Amino acid sequence: MSEARTGVRWHRALLVLLDALLINAAILMAIWLRFDGQIPPLWWEFFRIASLWLTPLMIVFGSLLGLYNRVWAYARSEAALAILFAVTITLLIGSLGLLYAGPPIFSRSILMITWLVACLLIGGSRFGWRQLRRTVWHSDADGENGDRTPVVVYGAGHTGSTFIHHAETSADSPYRILGFVDDDPALNGMIVGGHRVLGTGADLPRIVERFDVEEIILAAPSASGRRIRRMLRHVEDTGARVRTLPRLLETGDGTAALEDVRDLSFEDLLGRDMTDISLELDPDYVAGRTILVTGAGGSIGSEICRQLCRYQPREIILLGRGENRIHSIYQELQSAFPQIRLTTCICNFTNEGHVREVFMRHRPDVVFHAGAHKHVYLMEDHPREAVRNNVFGTGVVALAADAVGVERFVAISTDKAVEPCNVMGASKRLSEILIMGLDRESETNFTAVRFGNVIGSSGSVLTIFKQQALEGRPLTVTHPEATRFFMTVEEAAFLVLQAGALSEGGNIYVLEMGEPICIYEIAREFLKLNGRDPDRPGAIRITSLRRGEKVHERLHSPNEELESTRCRRVQRISINSGHELDLSPSELMARARRAMTSRAEAEALLDAVCDPADPSEIIELAPEAAGE
Repeated sequence: MSEARTGVRWHRALLVLLDALLINAAILMAIWLRFDGQIPPLWWEFFRIASLWLTPLMIVFGSLLGLYNRVWAYARSEAALAILFAVTITLLIGSLGLLYAGPPIFSRSILMITWLVACLLIGGSRFGWRQLRRTVWHSDADGENGDRTPVVVYGAGHTGSTFIHHAETSADSPYRILGFVDDDPALNGMIVGGHRVLGTGADLPRIVERFDVEEIILAAPSASGRRIRRMLRHVEDTGARVRTLPRLLETGDGTAALEDVRDLSFEDLLGRDMTDISLELDPDYVAGRTILVTGAGGSIGSEICRQLCRYQPREIILLGRGENRIHSIYQELQSAFPQIRLTTCICNFTNEGHVREVFMRHRPDVVFHAGAHKHVYLMEDHPREAVRNNVFGTGVVALAADAVGVERFVAISTDKAVEPCNVMGASKRLSEILIMGLDRESETNFTAVRFGNVIGSSGSVLTIFKQQALEGRPLTVTHPEATRFFMTVEEAAFLVLQAGALSEGGNIYVLEMGEPICIYEIAREFLKLNGRDPDRPGAIRITSLRRGEKVHERLHSPNEELESTRCRRVQRISINSGHELDLSPSELMARARRAMTSRAEAEALLDAVCDPADPSEIIELAPEAAGE
């Protein structure tokens, strides 16, 4: 048995013994007060019988209401209510027991005084002791920092020590640093940044109780979601509030300031280990260049822009048709990176004339094409719009890039383009074919990057879960066995930049996304993180797959082989054989143009790249089904 668990059990046993003594003291004090300090001999028998009834009842109800498994250093109003309820129920049931036992004498007033005194004694033993420890034990050491929140930093690495430096050198810091916790036992007792490593995560219950810790800050920016979940299991036994510092790709260098501390998000629980990722890019790829990003207001487009700014481009052109989103990302980047020239361009990239004008005016060196229609169920009913945006629009931007001599063109694709069985997937597969065809005819280096779902992006399953939880509705899952590939938006955007740097033209790259994740399990983990019971009836509702959705997605087909690159998480696709649409880029653009005006033409074009659906993989059911 670990030292921490042994300490917690002793702590609980002492609290049980304390409450047993205090409830007896309350009875005795009530009798003493009732008779002005002169207790008649007959009332000692009442004391004995009342003690036999009230003592075990107090322990039972105290246990049921959690009086012995709380970290009282972090107790709040709900803990005071638990004490009040435990004493009240004890006295109510105890009174009935006393009536049943029939002592020689009985007094309701004494029981009422007992209730009042017991509440004061038991409440005072918890909250008074906590205040005494803070006032007496820490007053000399704290000085003017006494009002700051006492915190422990979980992670004694570079990020944790940098954060502590900020906390101690800032006059406005809200934190009083007590020390570190780290899961590396070799660090136990070591001094890092002037503070001792107090133990491992398993020691946190003891550490929180001993030092009156109110907040635990996770400082593990490169940690995988699995490791974060393991850290949380240690934290949740303490009752302290848990917060975190940003992930590595959120900051770019692993450092974090005081204002960067944030609440833990569900994305943190699904993130991956980033310790093997180099944040460097080829210096002549982005630095000093003019870069155009389509869909710059979207989830992926805006994150690409954020990460591009870290590599000092000369200018970023933010192209999108939604003025509010473009305004939002422009304001954010202008504030964070004032040294970089930002140009906004409100433009629908299917408008050939406007797109050519933008390219002629700005002559970008690199283009990231992130704009697209992406919702599977919506595109099923709008095939012409899917072709217009995802095929024709891609061609318009790519041809404009070719016309002005853009060096690199990186198009965002999707796992749904693999053996597509729906309109959206087929339209993205056509855009891949178009990009590969243009690369053969152009001096521009054309590349497509294929990956799965982005955690928390607009319309994603996590966004839907958040909205449903906010509205108090059940979380809806389309199929109990449905799986999807997930990565954080920061990782996806960074690996897109890496793929663009790797490309020699005419390649489709696949981002290594780990194992597919069951959507049903995501729903369960989401409910747990938000303090809800996933096993409660109605907490999760199974609906049905929407039209064209698969139970499982794949990142490449059996006809495609993956080749490694110098970036371990970016792989190149090698096509051995298989169906390809035998159309030149100009012919494909001509067919796309016709498809925009004829649903039959659109469906015929999309059907040309669709693969037969495996009935076990594709289900056409209720259009009102929710989820991704």
